[in-house]
Amino acid sequence: MVKRCQALLGTFVEITIPNKYLDKHVSDVFNHAFKEIKLVEKLMSFHVPSSDLSCINHHAYEKDVIVHPYTYEVLVMAKQLFEDTEGAFDCSVAPELQKWGLLPETYQIDEVERGTLRDLDFKTNYAVSFRKPLCLDLGGIAKGYAVDKAVQVLINYGITHAVVNAGGDMRILGNQAEDIYIKHPLRPHQLIHIGQLSDGSIATSGIYYSKDKSLYKKQSALVIPKRKQSMLKNQSYSVMAKRCVVADGLTKALAIHQDVNAMYLKKYEAVGVIL
Repeated sequence: MVKRCQALLGTFVEITIPNKYLDKHVSDVFNHAFKEIKLVEKLMSFHVPSSDLSCINHHAYEKDVIVHPYTYEVLVMAKQLFEDTEGAFDCSVAPELQKWGLLPETYQIDEVERGTLRDLDFKTNYAVSFRKPLCLDLGGIAKGYAVDKAVQVLINYGITHAVVNAGGDMRILGNQAEDIYIKHPLRPHQLIHIGQLSDGSIATSGIYYSKDKSLYKKQSALVIPKRKQSMLKNQSYSVMAKRCVVADGLTKALAIHQDVNAMYLKKYEAVGVIL
């Protein structure tokens, strides 16, 4: 197997393809796949002032903001997941993450007028706007989307088996099964083998190290949107689905509802695992 790894999306992204593809300009394959991931990071980073996400957070309540098709697609998926999970997946919780020191306090919104993801509108020509003040963070879905875009590059090059792993958000291309491991929620250095997966994706959410990153000891990056509180249960929440963007988003809903039989999992033909 041939592996390449780069520090992206706040983690390490590893792409693995079989040796038999070495004659297919393997450097071009890796470069183009990582280029797609870098583009997603550039477009959707909360920390980059020139990103689409920053422009949206600054201006979408005042006017229509034209974004890259990738950003538009992720926002459409985010709102769909918001609706399907009855608000359990919600990328408009950035103000809470800012208060807890998990995101920079770059944007301030009026809490009285603050809306929900229902107030995100889609216009023609990849334009979006807010009907009420919002501050979005796509950290809970963009990583999965980036994995999917990298896999699409591999498919375009004729690769039929590969693994793209972005810090636990992983997609396996092809029917050859790969072993799947999840970090132990109480001992993150320990991995738990939960089986094998082929031609699909898995994503995992948990508090793990997030409390260490906060200015407040009793906060985590997993937010209960309706209560605007953080989750502190020492559990991990994994979802297996066809697309990594779906798996990534649904882990947050699974964490909130604690229901591996939820209807939205069935809708997306996904499987939830709680450890």
